[in-house]
Amino acid sequence: MKVTGAEVFPIALPPPARGGNYWMVLRLDTDAGISGYGEMMLLSHPFRWPVVVAALEDLVDQAVLGHDPYDAEELFDRIYGRAGYSHAPEQTKLAMLSAIDMACWDLVGKDLGQPVHRLLGGRVRDKVRTYTYLYADTNDQANLQQSLRSLWLDPDYAAARARHYVDLGFTAVKLDPFSLTISDDQALGQRVPVQFTPSALTRAAAVIGAIRDEVGDEADILVGTHGQMTPSSAIRFARTIEEFDPLWFEEPVPPENMTALAEVARATSIPITTGERLTSKHDFARLLEHRAAAIFNFDVGIVGGILEAKKIAAMAEAHYVQVAPHVYGGPMITAASLQLSLCTPNFLIMEGVERFDGIYDELTDPAFSWEGGFLVPSDRPGLGHDLREDVARRLRPDGPGPSLIRSY
Repeated sequence: MKVTGAEVFPIALPPPARGGNYWMVLRLDTDAGISGYGEMMLLSHPFRWPVVVAALEDLVDQAVLGHDPYDAEELFDRIYGRAGYSHAPEQTKLAMLSAIDMACWDLVGKDLGQPVHRLLGGRVRDKVRTYTYLYADTNDQANLQQSLRSLWLDPDYAAARARHYVDLGFTAVKLDPFSLTISDDQALGQRVPVQFTPSALTRAAAVIGAIRDEVGDEADILVGTHGQMTPSSAIRFARTIEEFDPLWFEEPVPPENMTALAEVARATSIPITTGERLTSKHDFARLLEHRAAAIFNFDVGIVGGILEAKKIAAMAEAHYVQVAPHVYGGPMITAASLQLSLCTPNFLIMEGVERFDGIYDELTDPAFSWEGGFLVPSDRPGLGHDLREDVARRLRPDGPGPSLIRSY
């Protein structure tokens, strides 16, 4: 089986755009008449979508045309190493490689009539536990424009939304109690990493405390901060929220400095989580060397794909580090993360974008099945789900258009 063609699907999400503003899905075609899908994470690079489409198409032209999808190791080496010169965990290249790798595993699974998890060791669980961020109630017109900032900084509203998701069946909810866009009252003119003001720390602790009071032990609380703090600020904050027993404290400092992250990890009883902005096994090996995190939340759409994620999970397993795949993307990252989670012994929980309904239902064949806090796999081969290409083309950022398939 050889790759003979490809099509890239840039997808602009309609409001409320949960899961990102844009998704980028790749389809690879073969001489066996089988097609496979993959997706790259778009959060970690600065380029506009037409540039990404062109770059992904160019990489397919150079490295994937004529490739046998079964040769996953050779493909990774070809793209990652680029003739031995560019052995570096760079986000854009690894995100593109992730989409290609996913599509190849989808092809192999379909060719063999097996789901991908059975090719990676088989199931160790039948369904996958998920969590969700707290989102504003978009069905309430008074709150339609409610930003995440105001939601996450309002103790009563955050607690009410946590109750909503727990009543749906979620056993874990997540928030960023400082908001991704840092306001002046939180930092007083500082740039990241910052020493948050006492009022910001107090309010964040109040929000987390209100959620714990509301949900009790019905659900875990996951605290994300998107790498905003200095180590000393992170340690101060961790001490104020330890009494609420969060499941994790995610990316308390920028991911570039693992020594600083380890400093925070040693100073708190809250498990430290990191990894969504890291790529390849080499980045995660450094985390293990520093003993900087108890949980890796890598993203299959940027880390290098399914095979690289499986290697990272295996390294982590030997150090009793758990994995919690980051999913803030579209249907193929979701499907690939589900397959990986089914066969990973040290899996903890997987990120969910609510229940993977709405736009996910519209774009995915078959739709994802979410029941009582768990994502349930389909019985189909490969990644278990295909892209509804008619919907994807309708959602192109520049408007509906014809097929852009590239055949070779």
